[in-house]
Amino acid sequence: MQEPWMTEVDTNGCGRSAWSAAPTVSRRTFLRLASTLLTVWVAKLEGGGSAIAATPELQGPADSGGLTPLQQAYPLVLTAPPFTRNGANVPLVVEMHHPMETDHYIKSLQILNETDPIPSKGIFHLSPANGLAYLSVQARMNSGTSTVLAIAECTRHGRWTTSRSITIPEGAGGCASADESDDTIGPPVIRIPELVERGQIRRGDIVRVQINVKHPSRTGLVHHGTRFVQEADPFYLKEMTVLYGNRPVSRYEMTPAISDNPFITFTVRASKESTIRIVATNSRGQQFEATQAIGFA
Repeated sequence: MQEPWMTEVDTNGCGRSAWSAAPTVSRRTFLRLASTLLTVWVAKLEGGGSAIAATPELQGPADSGGLTPLQQAYPLVLTAPPFTRNGANVPLVVEMHHPMETDHYIKSLQILNETDPIPSKGIFHLSPANGLAYLSVQARMNSGTSTVLAIAECTRHGRWTTSRSITIPEGAGGCASADESDDTIGPPVIRIPELVERGQIRRGDIVRVQINVKHPSRTGLVHHGTRFVQEADPFYLKEMTVLYGNRPVSRYEMTPAISDNPFITFTVRASKESTIRIVATNSRGQQFEATQAIGFA
């Protein structure tokens, strides 16, 4: 049975069909989203009452419509290698400096490559408690030259999008992974670099939270001729939930297109002395948990 996040494609990257329970973006939608980068999205800055253009291309003074000069832009930044020989482990970072307040924040980040057999590399759901819209992850991608797309969704102003071109040589793609010989799973490990670098955290700091889970991520796909065929069940981390104390902060809906042993980084605003708890659930329903105490100097 074909999974909802899959698109059947040939090895030249030509898609045949696509359907998704999770939000994915068609080529038409991509073009429409790209065109929105030419549209001014006006927003009031908290406390300032001034108006800004929220698209990077439109940074600059406001027009003469009684608006104050532009004070801040919110560029969506996607970092991806333009070329890699390892399509099974492509590092990706999405970041957006944008208000993360209760009534105005980035509620999700999504990474896609529409020509891959599994286009979605997951959707990261955020809350104001994240303090910053940021996600670092590694993903599987097919060979060839293609476009990686990042989408950020704001609670007030809809979607931002940006893209990067990537080239992976023939034979170096990472989407075919059906080897079931290694099911080794290790406990997740949390690391907070600020604690390592400074030895302390201050109230209000936006700290990076890194989670490393030793877990295979198999698509179950193999090459047959020029096409991918599902020959085994996928096995992967399906969801990661982040809690700060008892309060949910984030949730990451993952797909088999995430790399083996995922190393994921996101941010949390250190608002209180409590515990960060991360619960990861795999496609077999197994759960794994890690905790990290947050105390102030």
